[in-house]
Amino acid sequence: MKFRINGIKMKEAIENVLLKGKWNQGTSSKNTSLQTTMILSVSKENSYLYNGNHSTFVRRTIECEVELGGRITIDTDIIMKYLSNEIIQFTLKDNILELHSGNKLTKIPVMERHEHNDAIEYCIKNYTVIRDLNEPVIISEKTKLNTRIKVSSEELSNAINSCESVGNSIFKLDYDGENLIISSNEDNESVCITLEPIESIGPKATMEFSVPFHKYVKGPATILSYNDESPLSVFDRDFTLLRAPRVEL
Repeated sequence: MKFRINGIKMKEAIENVLLKGKWNQGTSSKNTSLQTTMILSVSKENSYLYNGNHSTFVRRTIECEVELGGRITIDTDIIMKYLSNEIIQFTLKDNILELHSGNKLTKIPVMERHEHNDAIEYCIKNYTVIRDLNEPVIISEKTKLNTRIKVSSEELSNAINSCESVGNSIFKLDYDGENLIISSNEDNESVCITLEPIESIGPKATMEFSVPFHKYVKGPATILSYNDESPLSVFDRDFTLLRAPRVEL
């Protein structure tokens, strides 16, 4: 493995797959993230960062200059300390990742395996999402998401951010066939915001989720795909997420 990328751009991409933000914790929320372990896969065709567990899969596309492809698992707490605003060359030698920048050489260990490697591999193999709304999102041979809604990324992010004020970080998506209603409620408090989609297709559908993805959709438009009480697929320019629905116990 050998490639070059700006350290700050790499840092921003890593933050995407960590999904740092407010996650539901019972009747309240807590600032936390996914696992701090990350899979880095680079090739001359496509380069990605992956993270996930049994309920969440996240992929971030990165643009880098690849000389030699490869795949490793790394601890983000370690690598984030050494990423600065300069071009860094990443080279894998004898299971040690070397970071070259100017006259500085940093060496960090790589990990043998992501703790949720099998779940991540399943999604890489089976989860298929494209921009064409006429095509369903494929999760598995048996599961397809047919309701697909394209909305402004800025409006979506602002709506979920407003709903966070309720405090439990549980969000409801309700597509009524025309508009997308995003809401959150706890006891007698509630916030409800209606968005007019840029484009949408599929039947009426409702689901609840808890994951702070809204901080990481940066493209002009984001596509949300789901069925009633199904997983949620989020597809942005460089950011892709699959999240299990929240189920009341």
